[in-house]
Amino acid sequence: MIRKFFIAACTVFLTGITQPSAQESSEKHLPLDGVIAADGSSVALSWFGTSRPRIGAVTIKRRRIGEIGSASWQTIAPSLNLTMRFTDDTVRPGVAYEYQVMRTGRGIIDVGYWATGVNLPAQTDRGHAHVIVDETVAGPLATHLARFERDLEGDGWQVSRIVGPRGGATGPDETLMQAAALRETLALRYAEDPFARHVVILIGHLPVVKSGRANPDGHDPKPHATDLFYADIDGQWHIDSTGALRDNRVPGNFIEMQVGRIDFSNVSGNDSARELHLLRAYLDKNHHWRHGLLGDLRRAYGSGERLLGEVYGLRNIVGPDAVTEGGHHDVGEERPWLWGVDFGDWNGGRYAQRYANKAIFALNFGSGKQNFDAPSNAMTALLAQPWYPIAVGWGGRPAWWLHHMALGGTIGDVHMRTVNNGVATLPYRDTMEYFPTGQYLWRNPIWVNLLGDPTTHGFVLAPATRVQVVPDAQGVTVSWMPSVDPDVIGYRVYRKQGDDGFQLLSGQNSVTASEFHDPSPKPGARYMVRAYGLKQVHAGSFHTLSQGSFAEIAMPSLRAEDMQITGRADETLILPQMFSQPEDGTIHAFIAGPEQGDLFHDGANWHYTPPAGFTGEVRLRFSVSNALQTDEGLLTILIAA
Repeated sequence: MIRKFFIAACTVFLTGITQPSAQESSEKHLPLDGVIAADGSSVALSWFGTSRPRIGAVTIKRRRIGEIGSASWQTIAPSLNLTMRFTDDTVRPGVAYEYQVMRTGRGIIDVGYWATGVNLPAQTDRGHAHVIVDETVAGPLATHLARFERDLEGDGWQVSRIVGPRGGATGPDETLMQAAALRETLALRYAEDPFARHVVILIGHLPVVKSGRANPDGHDPKPHATDLFYADIDGQWHIDSTGALRDNRVPGNFIEMQVGRIDFSNVSGNDSARELHLLRAYLDKNHHWRHGLLGDLRRAYGSGERLLGEVYGLRNIVGPDAVTEGGHHDVGEERPWLWGVDFGDWNGGRYAQRYANKAIFALNFGSGKQNFDAPSNAMTALLAQPWYPIAVGWGGRPAWWLHHMALGGTIGDVHMRTVNNGVATLPYRDTMEYFPTGQYLWRNPIWVNLLGDPTTHGFVLAPATRVQVVPDAQGVTVSWMPSVDPDVIGYRVYRKQGDDGFQLLSGQNSVTASEFHDPSPKPGARYMVRAYGLKQVHAGSFHTLSQGSFAEIAMPSLRAEDMQITGRADETLILPQMFSQPEDGTIHAFIAGPEQGDLFHDGANWHYTPPAGFTGEVRLRFSVSNALQTDEGLLTILIAA
């Protein structure tokens, strides 16, 4: 029965599968730096290396960011000798470029990549986001999910929700059939608009598909959990007589959709209350990041020879001087970071008790960590850290191409580029878009999974707040509190009625005031305000839009009221219940932990314990939000002797 179902729904065939090669890569990673002229008329690249050859024959290629396929690279400097610099004066502003520098000398091939551009246009319509929710958490997470979907909509996505079965409750045959049914639904959604970008966001413990027998970490070969099954629309996945998938590579070499998983079932100790808390906490920190409440972070850390390619990618995102040597559990806990790349602790069971990493995006490496479904998995445990991590991957095998985030790209862009690198059935050099892939030549491997939301990106623009829509004799006036972000140029105002999409009312020339008049309002319309600005980054500059802030006619704006409570130095306080459960569609959530003492959740309530002998004030930032608006408040805890 299972095989018949797969042939019909998923195009799965009974056949043998070859193992992925563990051949050593002949190339090495080359560190690049680049500077683009303020007017976009030239790009100066430089490369110096470390212990590798400083001088060799150099070939430089270029293409526009977004182009795909190895043939899209165009050689602009075919044979440079005795040089460690190159200036390209054939570029222009408003275009995002991607460079490949290959240096050959003394028997070593070095390859590096750089993304750059100035005055790039803002992304407005991002594509389709398919939110798949585990049916057992959809009800308890209803308020958080409504807010999350509005966040996606306010970032330019067209959002749809699919409710799926909880995984793990049945045998492997049934799990595979459940996953295949979800995949078929996604394929139908994809077919409705195949030329747009599509992302799949898995929330809760949805069915986990395992495939192949591989050993990318150097240990015994085993099947690997893969969410790429959901993202591959037309691949011919192969099944053996026992009902197990056999592919070690993505069939057809490519995934058509981006995909990420938000699932804490394996780090919750079979405690459903703990699992729900971690899901809410993740959606809270995701919301805080999107709305600029965690800051516009411009620093990264990294370490590890096996993650050298990713560390070099950080140079493009934040600049070489902003990359600190260090790891997840030392410098990674000292301050908030945009990115962190490191090995990390192998034991995921220790993360909740010992660590508090502060990287928004993180990659780690280490034996077994790629098995994201394993109990106490370290990748999942890193994603479950409080306040900061919102996306985690297993790097190094293969290397992840992080430079796609240097100009506002998403972590889903990085993940998809890493998976869709080369064609495994053709000669290595003929189809690879990026190399080396790390120590070994991995192409389209099924174990490259992303934990977290694939639509998130760096360099967020803080939005306007407290939007109101007030009727008057000539229509309605939309007003708002200006963004606190210094990069804001103006605001764009949109209107939506019924199931239609948002229509831009203010035009491309953004409103510079903090109000807008609509002379012809529509009954029941919803309005959205997005800040518009120009972000200056190490790779250049790009225009961007903030998250949308929403309001309806005569709806009062949401406001956070500051609070104050008292306690004693020798007691642990139970904090107000509103911080643990949404009330009347409103979410109260802490933005960051305290500078003194310990803020923790026991599965039912938030608690605060002051340091021994401490007296004085402790201030905790918090957000108040619903599906439409967000505001920030301050909880002050007065600790007396």
